Amino acid sequence: MRPVLVAIPSKLLLAVALVLAVGIAVRDVLRRRADPKAPWSTTPLYLIVGAAILSAVKTGSIIPSVAALSQPWTPVPIYSYGVMLGTSLIVGWFLTMRLARQDGVATESAASIYMWTAVWSIVGARILYVIANYSDFDGVMEVLMINRGGLVAYGGMIGGFLASWYGCRKRGIPLLRWGDVAAPAVVLGTGITRIGCFLFGCDYGRRTDLPWGLSFPVDSPAFKHHVGAYGLARDAAHSFAVHPTQLYEMVVGFLLFGVLMLIRRWRTFSGQVFLGWIIGYGTLRPLIEILRDDTQRGSVGPLSTSQFIGIMAVVLGMALLIYLVKRHGQDPAGMRLWEQPAVGIAPEAPAARDGESPGRGRKTGARRKKR
Repeated sequence: MRPVLVAIPSKLLLAVALVLAVGIAVRDVLRRRADPKAPWSTTPLYLIVGAAILSAVKTGSIIPSVAALSQPWTPVPIYSYGVMLGTSLIVGWFLTMRLARQDGVATESAASIYMWTAVWSIVGARILYVIANYSDFDGVMEVLMINRGGLVAYGGMIGGFLASWYGCRKRGIPLLRWGDVAAPAVVLGTGITRIGCFLFGCDYGRRTDLPWGLSFPVDSPAFKHHVGAYGLARDAAHSFAVHPTQLYEMVVGFLLFGVLMLIRRWRTFSGQVFLGWIIGYGTLRPLIEILRDDTQRGSVGPLSTSQFIGIMAVVLGMALLIYLVKRHGQDPAGMRLWEQPAVGIAPEAPAARDGESPGRGRKTGARRKKR
């Protein structure tokens, strides 16, 4: 277990941010001397804001005093879960852009939908965690503190799905077409993020005597749980051996990614890849939940929150599969959306006549039709 991958010296991080901000600003000034129309970069602003936040956290002021700079600052920890989550988003970006080009979804639209889907995935994951563990929070501020508690994968999937639905509807992109583009990135990201869960020590499994059972060190979530629930000695060197359920889910994510890419290659109608994710993950995740032993999972009757959502997802996915198979039988070509013209591209304005603006040309045509 390694919850913190590296700790960066705070003063060094502050200095690097300020130097980069100044360097990029100088570059922009020189660029605009050669081309006055060259755009200004917003990166220096972000770097300065980040430096100000860092200073405020470490000294209580956005502009550190000489006395504050002379004092030692605690380093900035880079958490393994955050690194893996960020890695999954970056890898997912490149994969989604590639698959979007293959399926005729405009790059600009795909990029915008992906960005907002990623944002609302994190928001949704946090909301579902809070709902499942609402008694652990004393106020709104604690809800906003991501390091207080965690995220729930299914909440992220629901939040991301709603954001994708809205983005596709806004741009006239069929949701099934986008679903076949985005689903492989989702399952691949799930697998990568679970590596972060393993390094952090959360989402651990039940005790086991199996050869691949793993023990977590002192102060890990599993160790603390075993001391309180199973009588583990407080001076023990590590927790009891448990199922590495984080690695099980990592394997599921990578396995489903391979399956979905094969489905993309041999699919006969749009929605097959999307349903492969819905039904596949909805089936396997509840099975892994049986082996989980962490307490912050919520419950719906005898089921955990994720088991309930997974089972419901499979039921709805099977119903949608039956419907799509029926539609494919009626209109095979119409259900192969990836073979149809590109979508998500803003339509060009109609050409105006000589001496007329485009707006006037349209109004004239409208009047003539009305007559």
